[in-house]
Amino acid sequence: MLHEQNSIAGLANKVLAKLARRVLVAFPDALPNAEWTGNPIREELARTPAPKARYAARSGPLNVLVVGGSLGAAALNEVVPRALAKLAPQERPRMVHQAGAKHIDALRANYEAAGIATGDDVQLVPFIDDMTSAYANADLVICRSGAMTVAEIAAVGVAAFFVPFPYAVDDHQTTNAAFLADHGAALLVQQRDLSVDNLADWLRSQTRASLADMAERSRSLAKPDATEQVAQICATVAGVTPSLSPEGKQQ
Repeated sequence: MLHEQNSIAGLANKVLAKLARRVLVAFPDALPNAEWTGNPIREELARTPAPKARYAARSGPLNVLVVGGSLGAAALNEVVPRALAKLAPQERPRMVHQAGAKHIDALRANYEAAGIATGDDVQLVPFIDDMTSAYANADLVICRSGAMTVAEIAAVGVAAFFVPFPYAVDDHQTTNAAFLADHGAALLVQQRDLSVDNLADWLRSQTRASLADMAERSRSLAKPDATEQVAQICATVAGVTPSLSPEGKQQ
């Protein structure tokens, strides 16, 4: 059995798919004659309350989460603080900006240089341990578009501003992001096109209602049962019966 996580299969999986009894994909059309299961995700992500309820309960400034991953994303760390400075104080969202441990000091310097004070409304962190809560509390996520990030964002149902990593093999992060962007669930901006002005202008144009609509579209494209489905297929291929947890979930 073979499972391809990305929207564009690598060479090894293209070859192995011809030999596999079952071929599973996280994104439609990643491989021919495959079953679209989605990517397995943590169960708590799929249990997050629906976007409509979350967004409707909020008021005040937008909540924006910037995620650079464990290694950080230099382009986001440089552009986001300056874009925020372009907004009038009353237009600025509340920010949680995750930078990666190696980049947190540089990120603080970037915000300071942009004249943006950090504190309760602008939080800079090296890591986020509880990503489920971070996603659930956000109106918008600004991030790269790795396969698992896209799957998690869809599972929670949150609007996304994707800046694909430009050096990914086969540019698969662009097609990962396009899966949501093509359905109005996210915005896809290539790193070469990302600028302080266009990010500031786009943030200024957004409302909680417009982001909630994107979030609903995102949730509709999720595969919340991917983990269970993949486990069931693995068990079938192996000729075994999966055990059940007390809640009736496969283990």
